[in-house]
Amino acid sequence: FNENGEISSVFEKEAGREILTRAGNSFRMYKDVPTMFDAWDIDSMYHMMPVSLGENAEITALGGGELFSALIVKRKINNSFVTQKITLQNDSRRIDFETVVDWQETHKLLKVEFPCNFNATEAMHEIQFGYIKRPTHKSTQDDKDKFEVPQQKWTALANEHYGCAVLNDCKYGVSVENSNIELSLLRAPMAPAIDADKGIQEFTYSFYVWNGGFKDSDVERQAYQINVKPIVKEGEAGQKSYFSVDKNNIIIDTVKKAEDGDGIIVRMYETKNTETAAQLHLGMAVKSACETNMLEEYAGDLKLSGSKIKLNFRPFEIKTVKLKVDKNMN
Repeated sequence: FNENGEISSVFEKEAGREILTRAGNSFRMYKDVPTMFDAWDIDSMYHMMPVSLGENAEITALGGGELFSALIVKRKINNSFVTQKITLQNDSRRIDFETVVDWQETHKLLKVEFPCNFNATEAMHEIQFGYIKRPTHKSTQDDKDKFEVPQQKWTALANEHYGCAVLNDCKYGVSVENSNIELSLLRAPMAPAIDADKGIQEFTYSFYVWNGGFKDSDVERQAYQINVKPIVKEGEAGQKSYFSVDKNNIIIDTVKKAEDGDGIIVRMYETKNTETAAQLHLGMAVKSACETNMLEEYAGDLKLSGSKIKLNFRPFEIKTVKLKVDKNMN
C-alpha cells in the first residue's frame, strides 16, 4: 500500500508474477456535465476533465488472525470522505473493499481503477445468466462508443494463462481500456434531483485473480459470495443441502415455489459458454420431475435416478426444473 491507501503491488505467489502495472484501488474523479440528460448520460470526453484528489490517507491495521487480515483506510477526496475496510481472507484470491462514502459533490464522476498486468483485446462483462464480450480498444467508431458499458456483478480480463476481475455488489457501469478496469462508483447530477445521491453511500467491490484460462476461474461464485451474504441465526441446525450441482460452471440461481402452487422450481444456468453434462443432487424426497420453460409451462419429463437428475446444458443455457415433492417420505 502507498500513502494514499492505494495498492502499490499485488504479487501472485503461485505463478510468481506481479498483477498490477501501477497502483490499484486508485480513485479517479472527473467533472461530469453531460450535454443532455444530466442523471442518465455520461459524455465520452469526461476523462479529459480530471479532478485532483491529493491528500494522503489515514491507514490503520485492523486486528485479524488466522481467518483474515484487514486495513481501515480513511481519505478525503475533493469535498467527500471515504472509509474503506480492505480485507484479504485466508487461502483467498479475492481482496474485498467494503466502502462508505460521505458523498458531497456536484457534477462529478467517481471511479476506481485496477490496471492489470497483461493485454486483452476484449473484456468479459456479466449480464443476466451469462456474459458478453466487448472491446478494450478504440479501433473503430463502434469501439469508441463503448467507452462506458453495463455489467452486473463482474468484469474480467483473461488470457490462456491467467486473469483478473473486478466484482461488485451494486455498481453496474464500467470502462475498460487496454488492461485498465475502471468501475464507476458515484455520480452527482443536479437534475431531476438537485442533491441526487448526496450523503452516505455504502457498497462493496472486490479484486479477484486466478491462474489458468477463464474456464478455470471461480469468478461467478466469488461474485455471488459478495452479493448473497450468509444468513446467521443463533442455535444449531446441523448440515443439509437440498439442491446442489456437480459442475462448477452450473449455478443454481433460483429456488422457489411453483407459480401454480404445486411443486418447487429450481432454475439453473451455464456460466462459461460451454456444453456441460451435469447432475442435480436432491436432498429431499421427490416423486416426479419435469423441465419447464421460463413461464413454468411443461416441456418434458425428467428421469429421477435415486436422488439425482441428469441434465445436459448448452452454452449459457437456462434450465428450469419443476419438482413434485413426496410429502409422505422423509
